[in-house]
Amino acid sequence: MRPMKKLKTILQSNYFLYAILILTGLITIIRINIEPKTTYNLNTNQVTGVILSSKIKENKLTLIVKGKDKIQGIYYFKTAEEKKNYKKELMVGKTVTITGQMILPNTPTTKNLFNYKEYLRKEKIYLIMKIDKIKKQQRKIPIFYKIKNKIEKRASNPYIKSFLLGDQSEIKVEVKESYQRNGISHLLAISGMQFIIIEEFLLKLLKKLPLKNKTNFKIVIFFLLLYLSILNITASILRGILFYILFSLNRHWNLNLDKKIVISIAITITLLINPYYIYEIGFWYSYIISIGLMYFMKEEISYLKTLIKSSMLAFLLSIPISLYYFYEINITSIIYNLFYIPLINIIIFPSSIITFVFPVIEPLYNILIKLLETSSLYLNNISFGKLIFAKIPIVFYIIELGIILLLLNTRKKKLILLLIIILGIHYYGPSIYQKDFIKFIDVGQGDSVLIYSKGKSALIDTGGKVDYDEKESSSISKYTTIPLLKSLGIKKLNYIFLTHGDNDHAGETIYLEKNFQVINIYLNQGEEQELEQKIRKEIKKIKKVKQEEVFQVGNFTLHQINKKWENENTGSSVFYVKHPKLTALLLGDATIKTEEYLQKNYNLKVDVLKVGHHGSATSTSLSFLKEATPRLAIISVGENNRYHHPSRKVIERLIKQNIPYLQTKTSGTITIYPNTEEVVEDKKER
Repeated sequence: MRPMKKLKTILQSNYFLYAILILTGLITIIRINIEPKTTYNLNTNQVTGVILSSKIKENKLTLIVKGKDKIQGIYYFKTAEEKKNYKKELMVGKTVTITGQMILPNTPTTKNLFNYKEYLRKEKIYLIMKIDKIKKQQRKIPIFYKIKNKIEKRASNPYIKSFLLGDQSEIKVEVKESYQRNGISHLLAISGMQFIIIEEFLLKLLKKLPLKNKTNFKIVIFFLLLYLSILNITASILRGILFYILFSLNRHWNLNLDKKIVISIAITITLLINPYYIYEIGFWYSYIISIGLMYFMKEEISYLKTLIKSSMLAFLLSIPISLYYFYEINITSIIYNLFYIPLINIIIFPSSIITFVFPVIEPLYNILIKLLETSSLYLNNISFGKLIFAKIPIVFYIIELGIILLLLNTRKKKLILLLIIILGIHYYGPSIYQKDFIKFIDVGQGDSVLIYSKGKSALIDTGGKVDYDEKESSSISKYTTIPLLKSLGIKKLNYIFLTHGDNDHAGETIYLEKNFQVINIYLNQGEEQELEQKIRKEIKKIKKVKQEEVFQVGNFTLHQINKKWENENTGSSVFYVKHPKLTALLLGDATIKTEEYLQKNYNLKVDVLKVGHHGSATSTSLSFLKEATPRLAIISVGENNRYHHPSRKVIERLIKQNIPYLQTKTSGTITIYPNTEEVVEDKKER
């Protein structure tokens, strides 16, 4: 017994608490900064391994294959028949040989955006293969994977998969986004609640058997670990099961450990299992909110009072996390949660289990899901309560969290005022102190230029996929433009100017207008193309820009100086941008013919030239460069683009005139600050 008592004494010590937290922090920092050793490299062109995950979206297949290391494979189906066959045959647990080209995961080429490489590292995936060929090996699927496949097949409904298996990949993207913006996405994640329900169910069954309580507990733990093995493990799932096991051990074995010790042990185990969980939003949401509720939530007799208090607590504790990751909070989520918490926890989640067991009732279950989705999409259209905050140094988010914790612990009214002041500074401060800038956003093979000054902003072109596809037309706005705007604290766009109707210049307009506040949208003067007609049909506030029309964006003055032409590219809107410390010429896809017209009618000497038509040989003549004499040329162009832009001829012309140039494909997003003449390349600033 003495060793056990000694262990209890050590575990109960505050020194143990501090030591474990400091050691966990140091070990985590060291591990995430060590470059992982991998078996495969960029020269590897063939991998044989077991399929751990298989997802199909449209004509794209994404595989996770475990050979000597994990590899993510991407394959594009060539025919519908091929897709149908692969869907049947590429099950989890199958052994395959994939052949193709290895590439490194993408890192963001624009500051503050999602880091896909970091995300894959959390999954212990360091390389991606662009698959040319998949060959199935004639090996038996292990029994574990057969069971997993049967469970996944039975849980075919996207929400049953989410609630029971922790897989949200099949929930519609726009619906998932609405959950996040409405502040209810946490309710769809597997957490401690699911484990408690399973525990209570199993204990009721086991109590009917002549077994000791400790034996029952061991059986429950075994089943929970078995359940964990079939889940798509995330930090929040791990936190849920660790809390259940550790708090249960503390209770059953009379360890009498303070809950802060138990929580610290859970955090340590989580980060020892995977140090990259430190980057995962689910880690912070799950631990901070659950710890906060554990410490600050007092038991209430009334369910409604408990619901209101827990909703307010969860909202307060989540503020710094939501602002750090999403640059936005939704105050009305406190009210929304009063409806969604009981709907999901009391009705939908238990119904998921029942529907899994008795699939015949799935039509009724789908009615509940329809209510959930429709209501969330409707509420997402309400802009009231949604506040955008710029990204600031991480120390400020720590201060915000510290004030919130202190407020909840002491209940001092002065701290409420302090929190409001701090959040007010965070909300308004960046807008006041943000420097004037022109930002050439890396949107791949396309154009998008953001101009900002004194709280006013204009976007010249939106970028877009070269081949317009309505289903895929939102990817740049969703993952680049809107997050970038929010991270800069830009709450609305005063203007969107579409230089012409090509997809790579205007393809994101509809999604952008529907998902971000836009005051004015201007098309060019020419005949409206198919995409422009679609934009006009979808959006009512469309205007036509005129020649010599002038727009003021803070300290920037924008002159549209091109005339109407029959040719779409020649007729691109051309903006001469004037700032007290800088001049710039933005040519859209203007041609040499446009340049000749501009040379005859305007004084074109500028500091910065946004080269026409992504550096195509049809633009940027030598005589034009001689007259404009820019100190810097910017080429907005995509990596490995099919047109082989920029043209070697254009580069030679720039070199001949001693004009330095930058390309978005090599520099990422390029920002020019006129007042300081500073030029920032986001790829180099990473």
